[in-house]
Amino acid sequence: MLPDCIDATNFRYIKLDNKYVVSLSIKSLPDKIYFLDVINLIDKNVEWDMSIYCSKIDTTKMLNDITYNLTLLKSELSTINPNQKNIDVISRATQDAQNLRRKIQLENQEVYEISVILSFYSDNFNQIQKIISNFKSKFYSKMIKSDITNFRHLEFYLSNLPLNIKKEVQNKIYITTDALANMFPFYTQTILDENGIIIGYALNNNVPCFVDIFSNKYENSNICIFGSSGSGKSFFTKLFICRNFFQGKKQIILDIEGEYISLCKKLNGKIINENTYFNLLEITQKDISEKNFLENKIKRIAEYMYTLCDTKNLDIQTLKAEIITLYKSYGITDDISSVTCYQKEDTIFLDSKILSKEKFPTLTDLKNTTKDQKLKAFLIENLKGKLKFFSKTSTYNLNEDLYVICVDKLEHNKDILWFILDKILNRYLDKNETIIYIDEVWKYAMDNKLLESVLNMYKTIRKRHGSIVTITQDITDIFKYEDGFYSKSILNNSCFKVIFKTDYKDEKLFDKVINLDDEKIATLKKGEAYFVINKNKIPIKIKSNRFEGELINEDDNSYK
Repeated sequence: MLPDCIDATNFRYIKLDNKYVVSLSIKSLPDKIYFLDVINLIDKNVEWDMSIYCSKIDTTKMLNDITYNLTLLKSELSTINPNQKNIDVISRATQDAQNLRRKIQLENQEVYEISVILSFYSDNFNQIQKIISNFKSKFYSKMIKSDITNFRHLEFYLSNLPLNIKKEVQNKIYITTDALANMFPFYTQTILDENGIIIGYALNNNVPCFVDIFSNKYENSNICIFGSSGSGKSFFTKLFICRNFFQGKKQIILDIEGEYISLCKKLNGKIINENTYFNLLEITQKDISEKNFLENKIKRIAEYMYTLCDTKNLDIQTLKAEIITLYKSYGITDDISSVTCYQKEDTIFLDSKILSKEKFPTLTDLKNTTKDQKLKAFLIENLKGKLKFFSKTSTYNLNEDLYVICVDKLEHNKDILWFILDKILNRYLDKNETIIYIDEVWKYAMDNKLLESVLNMYKTIRKRHGSIVTITQDITDIFKYEDGFYSKSILNNSCFKVIFKTDYKDEKLFDKVINLDDEKIATLKKGEAYFVINKNKIPIKIKSNRFEGELINEDDNSYK
């Protein structure tokens, strides 16, 4: 969740909305330190956060450097005046280097470099100054040296912005395996993926959970969202859409109730409904990438028409011949130059591009020009019915970041829905990370053909850089079909589950199939959910900022 305002005019602090942020950077640590003892020094009413950056060092190179430096120190000790004050410093440095070499060689320990930043937050600048000064003194009493960060230093500035940007920090401390183990006797119940979006805030500590569903560390990118009406399920889904939109993800929403139209308009997405057309005869950039592209294109057109319509009285060879004739009348042949053109700007010729959509014939043109009476009769009948969506010049392009397909508005949607998906997926998948939302998936359960299509999408979506998000308020309806075969397949192929408060009949089911205690689901409040990844079940709270709340068009309490 991004702030509405960032004030970085004062180098001593940054201000996120109404919160002042000041940090401490750890400069040195004693030999033995239990970090939890230090954390317990922080008052419970203080709002704070900690960032620790840790990386392993090449021990062979470290040993070579230690040996070289020990030689220099011994040489300096043998020539230095015993009365000089820095003889104790050199002796201590020599002893430290020898101890480190012994730990590496004899105790087989590794060496790490770490950077620790503690950030403190307050609505009052004077209060946060007192907090910092007080804690800096407590650090010093534990032999820990620290500095108040200067936000002119980019690494400290970025580490305190809610952008999940990792920047190398300059203040580094070198410690061994034993010391590192002493520093980390705790864990946190949250997720922090570098390129992720905020999916919610952990209920136990209000820490944001950043999740990148397309990360290679997860089995797949698919999500199941469950929740009864009024639980916060729709708000979370819309928030998820917004945040992925601003990250540049391509998204397609199968909207069966018209719930996402308003959001789509605000984000300048494209709505596909009964007034939308897609020209089946339009040739795309993907089409011309194939050898004998026109022959393959005509073959696909004929296959689509035979799949969608009753063609028992139609000869496929006649159909193909008539399409070839129509293309020729528009000057389109198997020569790529017949479907491409060049742009000219200030006498500079750019790469060729595909002709505009108005330059291609349509099925209506085929009806008006064909001399085959059977084909004409076939087109007259079907261009008012199953082929209506494909009868005219395309009214949308395939370059949008967001599509909402109004499933309930499309005539014969069972036949053309997956055609639309196929066209958009072929345009984006393999090149862009694409998310497909299937809202109220239980309503598709009445048609085995559609459920089978959903499962087929699951089988290939991961390899094509895609994700399927299924949303439902009544999972029990899906479990009724084929002894739960479809529902179990969807659950098993979804690495992520987001479970809001559900009806009691569903709670028992979740306890059985996801091993999530039904009492935990029953006690969830509106906007709270369990985020499940494999065996990890993280309770989260869903929150948005004001801008996101206005986009989603929810009441003001939604983002507080």
